[in-house]
Amino acid sequence: MKQLYFLILFLSTNIVFAQSTFTIKGKVTDFVTHDPVPFASISVKNTTLGKNTDFEGNFVLQLSALTSDSLLVSCMGYITKTVFIHRDSLNQTLNIQLKPSDIMLHEVSVYAGENPAWAIIRKAVSAKSKNNYKRISAFDYASYNKIEVDINNITDKLRKRKLAQKVNKAIEEIGTLTDDDGKALVPTFISESVSHYYFRSNPRLSKEIIEKTNIKGIGVTDGSLTAQLIGSTFQQYNFYVNQVDVLNKNFASPIADDWRLVYDYYLADSTYIGEDFCYRIEFTPKRKQDLAFAGTMWINKDSWAIAQIDAAISKEANLNFVERIKIQQELEPVDSVWIPIKNRIVVDVAELTKGSAGMLLKFTNYNSDIVVNRPKDVKFYDRGIEIAPDYRETDKKYWQSVRPEPFSEKEQLAYTMIDTIKSIPVIKTYTEIAKIISSGYTRLFTGIELGPLVYSGAYNNVEGVRLRLGLRTNYEFSRKWVLEGYLAYGTMDNAWKGGGEITRIFSRKPWTTLNMKFTNDIEQVGLRKEDLGLGSVFSAYMRFFTLIRPYYENENKIQFQREVSKGIFTSFGFRTRTFDPLYPFQYRIQPSLGDASALTTKFKTSEFLSEITFAKDELAVINDNERLSFGTVKSPTITVKYVLGAKNLLNSDFTYHNIQAKYSHTLNLGYFGKTYYRAEAGAIFGTVPYPLLKSHLGNESLFIVGNSFNLMNNFEFISDRYASVRYTHDFEGLLFNRFPLIKKLKWRTFTTGKFLWGTLTDKNYDITPQRTETDFRNFSGLGTMPYVELGYGISNIFKVVRIEAMHRLTYQDRPDIRKFGVKLSAEISL
Repeated sequence: MKQLYFLILFLSTNIVFAQSTFTIKGKVTDFVTHDPVPFASISVKNTTLGKNTDFEGNFVLQLSALTSDSLLVSCMGYITKTVFIHRDSLNQTLNIQLKPSDIMLHEVSVYAGENPAWAIIRKAVSAKSKNNYKRISAFDYASYNKIEVDINNITDKLRKRKLAQKVNKAIEEIGTLTDDDGKALVPTFISESVSHYYFRSNPRLSKEIIEKTNIKGIGVTDGSLTAQLIGSTFQQYNFYVNQVDVLNKNFASPIADDWRLVYDYYLADSTYIGEDFCYRIEFTPKRKQDLAFAGTMWINKDSWAIAQIDAAISKEANLNFVERIKIQQELEPVDSVWIPIKNRIVVDVAELTKGSAGMLLKFTNYNSDIVVNRPKDVKFYDRGIEIAPDYRETDKKYWQSVRPEPFSEKEQLAYTMIDTIKSIPVIKTYTEIAKIISSGYTRLFTGIELGPLVYSGAYNNVEGVRLRLGLRTNYEFSRKWVLEGYLAYGTMDNAWKGGGEITRIFSRKPWTTLNMKFTNDIEQVGLRKEDLGLGSVFSAYMRFFTLIRPYYENENKIQFQREVSKGIFTSFGFRTRTFDPLYPFQYRIQPSLGDASALTTKFKTSEFLSEITFAKDELAVINDNERLSFGTVKSPTITVKYVLGAKNLLNSDFTYHNIQAKYSHTLNLGYFGKTYYRAEAGAIFGTVPYPLLKSHLGNESLFIVGNSFNLMNNFEFISDRYASVRYTHDFEGLLFNRFPLIKKLKWRTFTTGKFLWGTLTDKNYDITPQRTETDFRNFSGLGTMPYVELGYGISNIFKVVRIEAMHRLTYQDRPDIRKFGVKLSAEISL
């Protein structure tokens, strides 16, 4: 019996030990943002046992024995952490938080041969064209997107302000949302969307259908514009291109063609990700100030495709207002093509001024049900972003069922806090002020708005104090009709001015409108808003101080607009205009008679208008009753315009043809920066006075005006045939990043060039007679030589100032001109 007892005891003991498997599971998160840290390395200290976290930061270790009481948790960009584990516990769950750190590359000593990581990177770069998922004929997928925005880094000074105290008082009964340092977080926006994204490569077109949205935000409604901006379209990050666009800044991809100029690499490990054997490569920029990433990527051995990537941009980079940007991406092979299935982007915005708060933006994207190489018909992509009629979805059960990861307690608390904060009266006031600043309009009544406020007042030498009142209707009034009108009065000329517009929206898909407009107001030769091509602020500024060749204009216009197909926009119209000068001006009624011709000062035109714009991959959305364009992704924008002036039609005085063409594009030159260039050409056929010709925009102020020739005098040159090219090349920090002291200032360098060719035929020059010395004609045409300006300068001084030195290289013998000048402007950019 005793022997049987010991036999049973022996067998039982062996069974227990055979079943004693240690299971350690947990989640690794960012100490600051609370977001998961994917691809972090989890290893048992002093052993080779371990694995990586998944995209949600989760891990599970199953060990037959514990030979250590600690885990080592590491990830590039974070401080390595040692975590205690219990040897006497078979099942343990750990919540691990890693603190961000300055990203440091491993120190590597190579005694012979090349860096072993280079061979892998070289193969990955060679395979880019094959692995770039945007090179296949087409793909589409279902997408879940989440966006969170929190106010963070709230200083003691800010916390003492009345506004902050009212917010704290309102939410203190609900709970407290803090980071791990105990500092308060104030949620301001959370959104979810479910959509379907489609892409085809030839021609390059994309479309997203927003199916459902769930939006909570301060000062933000679940409106159609917001719904179009929270989907997958604005969260596309492709590391197979040389330059990755992040917040409209270009960062060199770690597998760019010029990879050896930008990055240092380290072969850290080789491991299996699922069934795929991958190389783990760590990369950092050679210079911290360069626009480049630091992080880790896993490259598949068989295809040399990126399987996973964790890329960060640190605060040392030549960026403004940003502490950190982090992009995490997991890709999965679908028919041998690796396509992103999970994306997470974190943007930590720094405090703009001392005593202000920072901001934390988090974007999460999950893609599923991926289909490749089944392109839709080109017509299918006509509208880049659509929203389903029943896109507003508030059912909690629905969102619980579609979320890849359930909301955390902090996210649920944030939802409740946003509703509470929105109801605070002072927050409503500040929200309304922000809307007024962004749109230029303020709501008077339901469906009626006052504005644009930037035009409300001005002072000039003709009108004295100019007061203006403008009104318009919005979508609350009608989704088919838009009514606008204004009245203005000058205290010096004692004259009323005004105008009105009626727009009928026939269709939103495709965008189709009919617009009727009339105005009676003061304009300036060559400085009408459509001539300048500048924003409303500059147009408003042009009504201040001394008006340049002012005249009264009475305009009546009817115009039909239609988006013919994706990237092709057309308009056709007719208008009449009168010209009644407020400065000395005359022209010959019969120019062929020369000095024998009678003179007059006023004229009237009747014009047929037509215009077509090509912008192949334009991204546009419909915001209530207006169409907003975000420009093109890669393609140039080309506009061709034709105007026919018809004499004797409604008492018109001239017959002429005006043809114009414009071409604008941006070239990304990778390591060497970005070039913006614009070409324009035009021709006016017919005999007309100079107000109907092309007045090339000069600039006699101290400030840089982008569309002007900055060393040209006002009305120095006028043409009836012309061509111009303008370019600006931004080197970003390419030069100054290499100087030890200057690089800390984050200054940037740029060059500019402006070239103008033009002629003025004798008949259009002679139609305006020579006058007395006090009011003589002071314009002329260009000769055979082009007008040339070259400039260079420094931008991002104090983060807002841009200074340019410029040289006028031709027509230097003319009186009262400037051969050299230094001008400045203010700009805010990342």
